[in-house]
Parts: sequence; structure tokens; C-alpha cells
Amino acid sequence: MKNIFILCSMLLALPSNLFSQDYIYLRDQQQRIAAKNIKISATEIWYENHDTDDGQVYSIKPDQVSLIAYENGEVRMMQSRAKIIKTYDFKRNLITYHLSDLIISNFTMSYERILQSGKLGIQIPVSFGYGSGDNFGDNVLISKFYSGIYVNFYPNGQGKVRYLLGPGVRLGVGHDNDNSDSQNYTDSFYGKLLVNNGVVFSPIPDLSLSLVLSLGIRYFPEAGTYNEEVRTTAAFSFNLSYRF
Repeated sequence: MKNIFILCSMLLALPSNLFSQDYIYLRDQQQRIAAKNIKISATEIWYENHDTDDGQVYSIKPDQVSLIAYENGEVRMMQSRAKIIKTYDFKRNLITYHLSDLIISNFTMSYERILQSGKLGIQIPVSFGYGSGDNFGDNVLISKFYSGIYVNFYPNGQGKVRYLLGPGVRLGVGHDNDNSDSQNYTDSFYGKLLVNNGVVFSPIPDLSLSLVLSLGIRYFPEAGTYNEEVRTTAAFSFNLSYRF
């Protein structure tokens, strides 16, 4: 909104001969450069002075430029380097330790790769269960191992605080802790389809804390007497991530 306001103010203040030549507007909004033969790279803007024909080429950093107005009517807004870095220059690999899984006697870690846009991540979890589940009560699926794949969407990109939303598939082996004889547990296959919703906070660039709520359905063909083969499921996780 601020950029739109600045752009409108500049266009209203321009003289009637705006489109007779190219103009480079500096970020201090106090100066413009009448230019020609403008060339732009990620680190430099080259131009010639419109009022001379000596062929001398000048350069300026993109950070110093607010917008470029071309004589054909095109207007190009220039991003500051800080904004470019926030959007594109980030580490794309995350190793995550799922701290809250310790409560249910699971050791869980995952690897996530953030794609170049910063708005999509592919995450693969691996979890090992080391408890019998006798202390969790009845009607509970006790996981001994699972893995899968999650697709995480980050609508606001990779900022200091970011929201994630996305589907996931989890496949594993576990047993149903129902009222049957606790000495006769038999581990068998199960699957889950989940939708993950979470918030990620990065106090420093290489470290992140996240809270994720997962909702979905579970398929467990060997469900016991007090359970069902297909039923709804939910999970909550508190995670610590290292970014590299």
C-alpha cells in the first residue's frame, strides 16, 4: 500500500513531458535523473545522460532507486536489497526435532527442503517408537515406526514469523492399545491422511520454533475391539529446527 501511494504521488507530480524521455527516481524522492539506454542487473543500473551525447555510461545501485519511468509509459518499481534478501536469499534446508513426540515415547526427526520461491516446502519425517503404550490408556494407536511426506505451503514466504498449511501422508507400523491382553500386542500397518496447520518463529536465522496442529483420518485394518478401522485423528507437535 505504501509503494502504491508513493507511485501515485510521483505520477501526479510529474510534468507533462514525462514520456518524452526515461527518468530514474531516487529513493530520497528529492531527485530524478533524465536518462537513456538504461540497463539493469541485480547489482547495478547503468544509464547514459539524456542531455548529452558523449556516450559516457554512469552506474547506480538498485538500492538507491525507487522507480524507473520509461518514455513509452512503462513504470518499473525497484525493490530494496533488504526486501530481495528476505524474499529470495534464505537457507533452504531444515532439520527438525519433534520435541513433543517424547511425551508419547517417540523419537521423531524430519528433513524439509524449501523451494526457491520460499512458499513451498517438502518435508519427510522419520519416527521410532520406544514405548509399549501401557501408560497411555485404552483405544490408542501406539506407533512403533512411521515415515511419509508433507507438502507445506508458506503464504507469506520465509520471514521471521511464518504460517504453514498443507497436506501430508503418513505410513507406519503400530499396535492398538485397547482392552486386550497387553502381553499379546501385534504390530501391523497403518496409514494417515493429514492437513497440517502451524506457525513458525525464527528468533535467529538458523533456528526456528514451530507449533503444528494436524487433523485428518486414520486407516488401521487391525483395529481392536474398542477401535475402528477408519476414524478421525489429530496430533499436536512442538518442534525445534536448524536451518542450513
